[in-house]
Amino acid sequence: MNIAYLLLLAPAPALAGFGFLALAPFPMTRRPAALIGAVAGAAPFFIMLPVLFHCFGGGCDPAKIAPIMTLTFGETDVALALGLDGLSVIAGTTVSGIGALVLLYAVGYMAEERGRDVRRFFALMNLFVAGMLSVTLAADSIVFFLGWEIIGLCSFFLIGYYTDRPRALVGARKAFVMTRIADAALLAALLLLFLEAGSVRLADLIPAGVAMTPERQAMVAALLLVGALGKSAQLPFQTWLPTAMVGPTPVSALLHSATMVAAGAFLLARLAPIFAAAPMVAGVTAAIGLATAIFGAICALAQTDAKQMLAYSSISQIGFMVLALGLGAPGAAMAHFVIHAFFKSLLFLSAGVLSHSAGGSTAIRALAGGSARAPMAFLALAAGAASLAGLPFVTAGWYSKEAVLAAAWDAGVIGKLLWLLSLGAAAVTAAYAARLILAAAAPGAMNAAPNTDDRHSDDLARPSIRAPLVALAILALLGGVLVGPILHLLHEAHHDLAFIAVALGAIAPLLGAWVGYRLHAGGDAWLHTPFMRDARRGGQVDARYQAFVVRPFRRFKNRIARADPFEIRLPMPKVAAAEAEAAPIGGLLRRISRWRRARRPIRIRLPGWRAAEPVARLDLVGQATVSAGTFITRLATRALQPDRIDVAGTGAARAVGGFAEFVRRVQTGRVRDYLFALALGVGVLLLFA
Repeated sequence: MNIAYLLLLAPAPALAGFGFLALAPFPMTRRPAALIGAVAGAAPFFIMLPVLFHCFGGGCDPAKIAPIMTLTFGETDVALALGLDGLSVIAGTTVSGIGALVLLYAVGYMAEERGRDVRRFFALMNLFVAGMLSVTLAADSIVFFLGWEIIGLCSFFLIGYYTDRPRALVGARKAFVMTRIADAALLAALLLLFLEAGSVRLADLIPAGVAMTPERQAMVAALLLVGALGKSAQLPFQTWLPTAMVGPTPVSALLHSATMVAAGAFLLARLAPIFAAAPMVAGVTAAIGLATAIFGAICALAQTDAKQMLAYSSISQIGFMVLALGLGAPGAAMAHFVIHAFFKSLLFLSAGVLSHSAGGSTAIRALAGGSARAPMAFLALAAGAASLAGLPFVTAGWYSKEAVLAAAWDAGVIGKLLWLLSLGAAAVTAAYAARLILAAAAPGAMNAAPNTDDRHSDDLARPSIRAPLVALAILALLGGVLVGPILHLLHEAHHDLAFIAVALGAIAPLLGAWVGYRLHAGGDAWLHTPFMRDARRGGQVDARYQAFVVRPFRRFKNRIARADPFEIRLPMPKVAAAEAEAAPIGGLLRRISRWRRARRPIRIRLPGWRAAEPVARLDLVGQATVSAGTFITRLATRALQPDRIDVAGTGAARAVGGFAEFVRRVQTGRVRDYLFALALGVGVLLLFA
């Protein structure tokens, strides 16, 4: 049996869970909806496990595909399929595993949501998991782009899940609009590749992209880069991610760890040969990744809100992946993709528990005392923060970041500079991670009143909360053993660092943690400096865009709208008013100026000349012109009145509306009516037979 056919079953349970929760024609309480959503969302992981073991045993073959269907358009056959290779298996297993743990956590987290549609929540989460699996497992551009659009749509609904909160709606709309820019660029690139290859299969598109002319190749690579940067919230598209933190904690943990935010990095890894063949675009990719890593780390250090800090941390960590991809090391990028999914989802979930124990506040200062109120969640947060900081030799984050830094070290002289700057970003990462842990470890209120409008009362009493935290904490600390096998499965050699590079790489996170301790001990005065206030607002990119682009454009538009297109300025030497009145030309102009249009008069301004007295508004020429035009228009359209086509269309629309109203009345909601109709239909069929 071709094990690739198991891939067809991977998205199926999540799709079935979505269909059942969204379309089942009967009411459902919270607990059954949560259990169905969790089981359907966790099933793909258990389907992917045997595929993963098969691949690590040497059974991964890019030529193995699982066909879905073939669509025929004229003489063109479009074959949809899922593919079995190292990249798809690693990403698919990571996505399904993180999805299973987050949905298990969500069973306890959403259990007592008052006044919330929990059924809608789990339906969207299942569809999101299915969409991301379609992206990671796709063997053709159609399935890939379909999954890409599904995760964008689901993110819009999940970020705006709290429909009664204006910030949630604003964040959802902003994320949707900005990621649509990325989608348009990706679609354009895929269409260009299709025109070049004549096929939608990725195995054909990638070689066709490599064989393009340099100009077309650079264009396609640039469009793909824009698509990846927009989806992964990299510079200059980073502003949508911090505003997307208003959704429920499971949404943040899933979207911003291994799924939507990381989808851009996966796109670059999937099409890495095209970037390798376009060195200029690859260099720009590495530069943007490094700049984003530094920018995100500095902004995270300046935050006073835990979820905002984790948001900018995601931006920074995806920047490390983009840096590795720009340097031609997709294996290192995917290794960090996996480890980042472990510790970032752990950070979001544990921070959600600590936030609830602090009364629902996500402010970093409010987390004080969390180590006493929720010790298990605090230990999980500490494990995630240590892995995020990359503490040497004892955390998984150290090994995945070392793989990225090693790729930069081996990239020549420019690579050494990139390595040094990346080391600085890693040190800043350790500083804000230490600050988060120290804030939660500080003494605080032991009995903060829970926010009854937000969360349930006893999070850690639920096994569905405890189990994901324990599993993710173990992976965040011990998952470094997966870095070597991932590099081997993706056929990428492990870069060996010089001793001095290893030593400095180990010192950097420790130095950053010490800086974080000093900042925490020194109070909050440093947070109120102009630089930190600016960084806390993400560089105020939105405000600057509003000030330097939107407002000038509006002023220009208003000025154009107020301008009088009929105003005529004629140069004329300054003369006395009496001379202008007596002069033949002046008198002629004065008479013409009386012929003014009623709504938009013609004004003739002559320097030094003014009318001796106001004149009446009379526009004989304008009225004659309008009357003639109206007469000609009526004469030309008289034969078409009334518009038969319009009348027919309106009548058809009314007929459809009336039929729909009739059908709506038929749907009474009474089971006995439906059973009667069913029996009647069966009887008619029997008579017909």
